[in-house]
Amino acid sequence: MSNISNFQRSLKTENDSVTTASATPVEPPPVKIHAAWDSKVGTLVSTTSAGCEITMAATDKLMGSAKIPGPMDLFVSSVAGCVVHEIVNVMINTNQVDVKNINVTVNGVRRPTPPTLFNTLHITLTLTGNIDKYYGEKLFRI
Repeated sequence: MSNISNFQRSLKTENDSVTTASATPVEPPPVKIHAAWDSKVGTLVSTTSAGCEITMAATDKLMGSAKIPGPMDLFVSSVAGCVVHEIVNVMINTNQVDVKNINVTVNGVRRPTPPTLFNTLHITLTLTGNIDKYYGEKLFRI
């Protein structure tokens, strides 16, 4: 209930109309990442299947410099990006919902000892626009 109640508090509606359409699901392409460590600089460079390069810090010193993100920062950023991508695809493109703004906050708690994986991730969404409250609650029911 906490996920839904957070959504309800964040959801702002302007009226109760919404158009619903359906689309045939499209299988996403497979993901293939190649990563190479540069020991001289202390970075890890990942190359996506599309050829995009993502550079991240691979040492505590570089991560602490606040000049380049570390893998965990990029992971959590990717979670937020996936949420926005799905909202755009489902709500805006498929169901033609008039979403004006999307804000995503991801808070994570990591283990205190190595491996310092995440124990929890909490996602808070704030959507504004012409969004039917019941449509939003149904769409984000977890």
